[in-house]
Amino acid sequence: MSAEKIHNLLNRSDDEFLKRNLKMALKNARKALELSEQDSYTKGILQSNLLLGKIYTTTGRFQAEQGHYPTALNYINRADELSQNLSQNGHTIEICLAYGDVYQNQLILDKAASSYQRALDYGRNQAGEQGVIRSLCALSNHYVLKKKLDKAFELVSEALELLNDDTPASLKVAVYNQLCQVYIKKQEYANVLDYSNTALKLSRETGEIEKELIALNNIAVYHGTRANYKTAMEHLLEALEKSKSINFRYNTSQSLINIATIYASLYNYQEAINRYETVLASYDNVMDDYTKVIVLNNLGNIYYQSDDPQKAIDSFEIAYQMAKKIAYKEMIAHCLAQRSRAKAALRDFNSALVDAEIAQDLFSELGDINGKQINLINFGNIYFHKKAYDEAIKLTSLGIVAAKRMKDEESEIRGYQILAKIYQETEDFQRALDYQLIYSKAQERFAKEQRSRQVLDMEIQFAIREKQKEIEQLTKENEYQALLLEQSDQIANQNVQLLQVNEELRQFAYVASHDLKEPLRMIGSYTQLIHRKFEKYIDEQSAPFFEYVSEGVIRMNNLLDALLKYATIGKTELEIETVNLQDVLDISKINLQVSIEETDTEIIVDEPLPIVRSVQSLLIQLFQNLLSNAIKFRKDGCKPQIHVYAKEDSEYFKIFIKDNGIGIDPEFQERIFVIFQRLHTRNQYEGTGIGLAVCQKIVQRLGGTINVNAQLGEGATFSFTIPKR
Repeated sequence: MSAEKIHNLLNRSDDEFLKRNLKMALKNARKALELSEQDSYTKGILQSNLLLGKIYTTTGRFQAEQGHYPTALNYINRADELSQNLSQNGHTIEICLAYGDVYQNQLILDKAASSYQRALDYGRNQAGEQGVIRSLCALSNHYVLKKKLDKAFELVSEALELLNDDTPASLKVAVYNQLCQVYIKKQEYANVLDYSNTALKLSRETGEIEKELIALNNIAVYHGTRANYKTAMEHLLEALEKSKSINFRYNTSQSLINIATIYASLYNYQEAINRYETVLASYDNVMDDYTKVIVLNNLGNIYYQSDDPQKAIDSFEIAYQMAKKIAYKEMIAHCLAQRSRAKAALRDFNSALVDAEIAQDLFSELGDINGKQINLINFGNIYFHKKAYDEAIKLTSLGIVAAKRMKDEESEIRGYQILAKIYQETEDFQRALDYQLIYSKAQERFAKEQRSRQVLDMEIQFAIREKQKEIEQLTKENEYQALLLEQSDQIANQNVQLLQVNEELRQFAYVASHDLKEPLRMIGSYTQLIHRKFEKYIDEQSAPFFEYVSEGVIRMNNLLDALLKYATIGKTELEIETVNLQDVLDISKINLQVSIEETDTEIIVDEPLPIVRSVQSLLIQLFQNLLSNAIKFRKDGCKPQIHVYAKEDSEYFKIFIKDNGIGIDPEFQERIFVIFQRLHTRNQYEGTGIGLAVCQKIVQRLGGTINVNAQLGEGATFSFTIPKR
């Protein structure tokens, strides 16, 4: 095995890794390692192990599955041992960074920092500028995680200064993205847009989808802080789709959270609730506890704004308990302030006061942070209802000042309303009138802004629907071309898969296609020669014998082809993808177009078939076999009708293909899925007796079951299941 072939495999793996096509990257890296070990090619073994370590680390991060990290460490350890034994210093920085990434994802932060620092020190000692830049970015990200933002900014700023015209685009993107991440954490947004736009452009040129996602999210955050919600939403929706396409669950959850936050800012509370609840239900394992606390707090705030204080209290309680568990003091205080407000709305003023007092102690310790204004106004509201008017006026006034400082217009308006009520209650009618006027004007401005944002929300919803229609229209216009390209791709994929089957299958294919077919061709050829040579000696009684031999050769040849097809199902790794079963049905109908037209078959679909996660090529084969079966076993003199429909439950989609054909005797229904089983003679219906066995094997391979419900002379209904997970 040549070194060139191994390096080609490694290059392909690295390309797929950059695109975050992790399955293909893993397959090529494993193959490179296997061939390197067969040839005792040390350099290939080292590079393969290092690349496999990085792939498993990224897979663990994408899926938030800790089980991948020990595997990653095993591969990196092997690469490290080889590097030290062979003095392959060229990989030192790569290995140190790979160790750091694993430890950081495992939250072993001291080890992560040590590994990143070793990479940086080695880069500086060896004057490896690119290695220094990568190490600085990694360390900067590490300090962001530790909330040491000044140190993070210092490190990434040093990396920025090292960039020049010769720096690879990939490294520039890494620096720009990291710089923007620090700016966002520091709430310094002025330079975020320029750096993020450059990062987005370069990442698209290099094809590095994860860096593209970071840039998209940074741009969205920038526009969100500027209340440019429409632009922010466009970038978030793109990031969401791309995250799903590479199964990056962590980033998918972040995109959903940001989209929910924008919907909340647009006062579209239902859409916000839907997305927050989706994140909590489906992405719980990929979110850290800090993020969960914020999501639960946001959800509680939306319930409060939606006039459901009890639900708000329940959500704040969960957030509060979780914040206490992780000692997240800012959110402990914030949750208490929010819970106090919700309890006051239910007129539980004593309990609300307890929460407000605990929160105030924390705010005093933490300083001037968001939430303090809410709590001060809570105090004012509670003391007003307890008729402690002087204290209520004092605390509410302080709350209004804090709300202005925090640019919290809702709390400010709430404060004016409380002051107007206090002065009215104390019969200071002039001040009551003054604050009522201030409140009314502020509320009017706020309501106008609210209406403006709700209109913007409708514009966004309209734009999303129009985009979907545009995509659907383009899909229809290019349908036939797309189907042809898809079939071409399927053929190409099948050719690649055939090269990867195991040795036993290759031997079987050789025997079936050569050793058995060659004698068949010889029998057919010599039968024809004998027939031509002795034709004048053959009587009418003997003539049909030659036809029997020729027909037998053809049947045997067809049988071998069908057997080979049956044997190869499920021998390659499944590539699960999003599949629209309506498209699968349409492709199957195109493939069977001649049979459908010749028999005037009518195929009825009540509603569009569902979208599933499965293997499109196998589903096309399955649909095509079942439709072909329904057409073949039609009643004489009766127009074939095939009814295709679907049902679903919590675990499966169930697809039904019902015909009005000749039906099946119940006592034979279990036999029809057995290979080579036929219920009719070849004179009645052509076939090999393998078609339904192929269907069963496909369905089993996809994790489902297949059944038939039929009566003789009354048609048949085939049904099969497709798992939702």
